[in-house]
Amino acid sequence: MAAIERKGRTRRIRLAIAGLSLLSASLPLSADRAADVRSQISTIATALTAGNPADAMTPFDKSFPNYEKLSNYFQGLNAFTTNSEVDVTDEEDAADETKVTIHWTLTLNDLGSNATERRSSDIDVRLVPRNGKWKIVDFSPISIFDPNAGPAKRP
Repeated sequence: MAAIERKGRTRRIRLAIAGLSLLSASLPLSADRAADVRSQISTIATALTAGNPADAMTPFDKSFPNYEKLSNYFQGLNAFTTNSEVDVTDEEDAADETKVTIHWTLTLNDLGSNATERRSSDIDVRLVPRNGKWKIVDFSPISIFDPNAGPAKRP
């Protein structure tokens, strides 16, 4: 009977360890969700300032409906030097997603004419966990990033 109890205990310990492993695998998504979400937004702003549109797209999930359009906008911004100011104005967390509203101010300096333009917009962002990271699946409106909009547009 002692062997049966021991086997039962071993099984329970294994299940507990397996449960802890599953829990620890999910911790990066919930340990500091607000910091993770802000990091994704910061990645976009930093990459745009550095003139790196490919890195600016890394926080976006390819299922995002305007993925290609936004990618093209980001590439078109290379005709400018850019500066971004981003403030999170609202955050709403659910078990399987986070929604944030950000106020984005984008300053564009045309490299050809040296003209400067400031654009501002409130952007609604929805992020969901994908493969251990928060990914953006909705980001709208995106018109602030259209390089052909406004007075600083290129011919």
